[in-house]
Amino acid sequence: MKKGSISIAIIAVLFVAFIGVGVLYLQGSSTTGNELKKFSSYSELENFLKSSTGASSFYGSFGSGVATRAMTQAVAETATVGGMESDASKSAPSAAPAEEYSETNIQVAGVDEADIVKNDGKYIYVASGRKVVIVDAYPAESAEILSEIEVNGSVNEIFVNGDKLVVFGWGDYYSSGVGIPEIGIAPRPYSQLTFVKVYDITDRTNPVLTRDVAAEGNYYDSRMIGDYVYVVINQPVYYGGTEPIPMPMIEADGVTKTIAASDIYYFDSYDTSYIFTNILAINTQNDNEEFTSKTFLMGYTQNMYVSPNNIYVVYTKRMRDVDYYDRIIDEAIILNVPFDIQLKINEIRNSDKEDYEKMNEIGEVVQDYIETLGPEEGANFMMKVQQKIQEVYEQIAKELEKTVVHKISIMNGNIQYITNGEVPGQTLNQFSMDEYNGNFRIATTTNNWRTESLNHMYVLDGNLNIIGRLEDLASGERIYSVRFMREKAYMVTFRQIDPLFVIDLSNPTNPTVLGFLKIPGVSDYLHPYDETHVIGIGRDATEQGRITGMKISLFDVSDVANPTEISKYIIGERGTYSEALNDHKAFLFSKEKNLLVIPVREYEDNYKESFQGAYVFDVELVEGITLKGRITHVNESAKEENEWYYDWNSEVRRSLYIDNVLYTVSNSKIKANDLADLSEISEVSLPYENYYGYVRGGIAISEPMVDVAIE
Repeated sequence: MKKGSISIAIIAVLFVAFIGVGVLYLQGSSTTGNELKKFSSYSELENFLKSSTGASSFYGSFGSGVATRAMTQAVAETATVGGMESDASKSAPSAAPAEEYSETNIQVAGVDEADIVKNDGKYIYVASGRKVVIVDAYPAESAEILSEIEVNGSVNEIFVNGDKLVVFGWGDYYSSGVGIPEIGIAPRPYSQLTFVKVYDITDRTNPVLTRDVAAEGNYYDSRMIGDYVYVVINQPVYYGGTEPIPMPMIEADGVTKTIAASDIYYFDSYDTSYIFTNILAINTQNDNEEFTSKTFLMGYTQNMYVSPNNIYVVYTKRMRDVDYYDRIIDEAIILNVPFDIQLKINEIRNSDKEDYEKMNEIGEVVQDYIETLGPEEGANFMMKVQQKIQEVYEQIAKELEKTVVHKISIMNGNIQYITNGEVPGQTLNQFSMDEYNGNFRIATTTNNWRTESLNHMYVLDGNLNIIGRLEDLASGERIYSVRFMREKAYMVTFRQIDPLFVIDLSNPTNPTVLGFLKIPGVSDYLHPYDETHVIGIGRDATEQGRITGMKISLFDVSDVANPTEISKYIIGERGTYSEALNDHKAFLFSKEKNLLVIPVREYEDNYKESFQGAYVFDVELVEGITLKGRITHVNESAKEENEWYYDWNSEVRRSLYIDNVLYTVSNSKIKANDLADLSEISEVSLPYENYYGYVRGGIAISEPMVDVAIE
């Protein structure tokens, strides 16, 4: 073997071991520090970011825009009635609300989740672009718009709590001219604002703004427990080396406060996606109670689970390149070379040179060593090194990617950090997590580039220490849905067929698989029907794993060792989609009414849309899942004239019921239908003003625009 080829081969081996991981794991981090700390000064914060993130000068999420120094001005809003000026002759309706009505489909009882549509048994509240529209919906025969709240920005989601309406959204970009008090640097413009507005809606025709809180950063999620709303806002950290770090700012009722570095909590952990995570607690009923907040410097929030007493914020961390590289050197190189070569390698490793320089120099040292060997012995050495690298990778597969869990107590508006922990793998969504009897359960998937994906279930105690584990399920597949139901969990994995695992968690220190069912397709969302039956909504598939359409399944899990699919319903062909696959709040179910409603965009086999609207089902154990009917908001005449016609604003996104009336909601309208036979009762056209322009019917619409329902 020539010297040049040996050099190339050795460096290639080290390059794959070191750089190969770096390419996939650019956002690397080391073991999470458990101790919660506070910065003593801005300088300490700056030095921490510089040393923790290495040579990179930009940190945070660039897909959602770079956070800068600017703080938004107060976001102006106007309240109008029916899209017009206030009509004094129209008084607030006096009809009583219905006794029976649906609420938002939530994960945890007592922990409400914000949504684009809310319902209190008489009024329907719709987040519609730049507005919140309040509709007097009951009785359905006289349904009408009562008022519209317009904001200078875009509405994300809303809550309704008695006579208070909470609106979350993001505002326009402004520059307020506020500098950084600690270092006195002038601001940078173009910062994104998240606002939280509370309205008194005692008179639904005339909402009155009573609280206005805004913070830099991106709205992530929120929950409402009792009178309090808890909101998580992520502000990416920007540090250009010579530019000052923009500190978080919160504005409440016109008063702006900059969060000082000495008020920011952090952990001794490395990351390259640092963000400021702001958690705010706001009393929706007492406008005079000051909001509370805590700011943490941590990795970018990926999922969140909230129980009545705790928020669990999770994100993925990955082993640092340098840590992986050291393992390779220690276990694949050092152990296979003589002592004098070991000394040379360690001298290089302990130098102040860049990692890539160390890699090259170590490659040269090993190359020189191979030169002392014969061709056959040198080839055997190379093979042994490569084999050991693979062994090391398999040993540390569960260490390369971990989910960090932060536990934060929330009680009556008080926010208190508790502890943190970590488990191997990544979570799918909020349903991958659960709190039960003081323990935290979490399902994850490890999916590394050299090994088959594996799926796991972990149980952590109140201090987030792992006390139970069930690992290495369904090799080569990944988790598509999870549902915890008291002492059991149901997990669906998929690659070609759909294994539904039934997992026993009655002994938290020893989770076990009780049984599983393998059928074609996959369930993206699982919903309890009762204690022994589960509804799954997902995609149908062939035995080879090719998706063929949507599928709704009813599973009988009364025999935990042998779960069965007792009923199923297939919708459309490949490409058929429902928002309920990815957003549980689009899923409407009532066991008492035998009712299941989901939005559907149905496609034929040639990818031509054949239906757009809501599918309405009867669901019960004897007859199974049967189609009751379909409701559409699409202009049928336009559809007949153009078979490829598509109107995004007519796409049904939510459904709800008040007494025996089913309401479906799109951007363009609310339609009311009798639940008995789905005959139409009435409809209300909704004004829709989009924040940015979009394309409708092949024509680009400039922003902003008011979209009037097409009749």
